[in-house]
Amino acid sequence: MASQAKRPWWGWGACADAPERDVRNLQRFARWSLAWAVSFVAATFVLAGGVSLPGAAALAVAIVPTLVGAAALAAYTRYLRAADELQQRVQLEALAMGFGVGVLFSMGYRLFERLGAPDLDINDPLIVMLVVWAGWQAVAARRYR
Repeated sequence: MASQAKRPWWGWGACADAPERDVRNLQRFARWSLAWAVSFVAATFVLAGGVSLPGAAALAVAIVPTLVGAAALAAYTRYLRAADELQQRVQLEALAMGFGVGVLFSMGYRLFERLGAPDLDINDPLIVMLVVWAGWQAVAARRYR
């Protein structure tokens, strides 16, 4: 097992005594997630920026982020399957809170839109879900230390 000093800065989602396998799987997930984010932003700029692409090229630009996102999901699934029961519980709690808060935010904000609040993009509730999921990992990991 690696010493605590070798842990990546984002290792807060894993308990301090996580096996090296979990750390490697989390690193793999983080790399795929970063690639997904970069490819999504790049595709958004290309498709919304008025770049004239033939149909097949535009379709490819739209598909690539989804494929990279699927690889990130596969890496996360691999991490979950290999993780011990404590890590699985931490992740389950974080996913449940992220999903629950995201649903409440989505449904609640729709009512505010009907009152005149600005319309949100479909990605805004997803950002709320991801932030709560990431934050709750830290809360749950600290709870079980």
